[in-house]
Amino acid sequence: MLLTTSIAGQAIAQQPAQKESVPAEVINPLAFLMKFTVENDYSPSLWNSRGEENEVQGEIVIPSEAFAKQNLARIKIFFATSSPDGTHGLSQSQVVDLILFQRHWGTFGVGATAQLTAQTSDRLGTVAPGPALGAVVERGKWRYGFLNQNFSSDTVAETELQPILAYEFNDKWSAELGDIQYVYDWKKDRVTSIPISAQLNRMLLGEKQSVQLSFKAEYNLKNVAGQTMWTLTAGITLIPKQ
Repeated sequence: MLLTTSIAGQAIAQQPAQKESVPAEVINPLAFLMKFTVENDYSPSLWNSRGEENEVQGEIVIPSEAFAKQNLARIKIFFATSSPDGTHGLSQSQVVDLILFQRHWGTFGVGATAQLTAQTSDRLGTVAPGPALGAVVERGKWRYGFLNQNFSSDTVAETELQPILAYEFNDKWSAELGDIQYVYDWKKDRVTSIPISAQLNRMLLGEKQSVQLSFKAEYNLKNVAGQTMWTLTAGITLIPKQ
């Protein structure tokens, strides 16, 4: 009996953690999942400024394994299509690479990030690297945590904090905060962005590829002249079969 109990205990201990479903992985920013996302951000109102602006964001998430560790790389590109002053084009891009550590409560990640700003007529482009840190707790259908990125250069010194909160209703519908960033500017010594938002997702599962459609409404509580007040975002995410 003691031997049987010992063998059963070892079998339970060696059993791998249950893999998340695709809908659950998509709403987890630290999930070991390849995906491609395109979003259109339309801001009909700006703080203390007339006009509106529109921006397109492209993101690719690439998982890989190296030295028996899971790595997750994310590349984001921001392209301004319209603005009050008439400027448009590539505004900036971000690259982050995290080494993932699986725990019984969820996923922990640590690595490096960099922000690249494009050159304009009145300023040079910059590269601002820094450390990155994130964690996501998995509790049933809930996912919550944070992703912190830090950028530092001669002209840029910012800390971005993305709060993570998501709930999977079923294999078709989910809700989350979306990719929002609380930003602290160390050179200005103040917070420059405090967004609140709600995002609804619709998952379309396929044999070779799944698709997630999303819509987000965001409001920036921080009154900074020229920055967005309201933003409406429509997005599509492609998830190839793993």
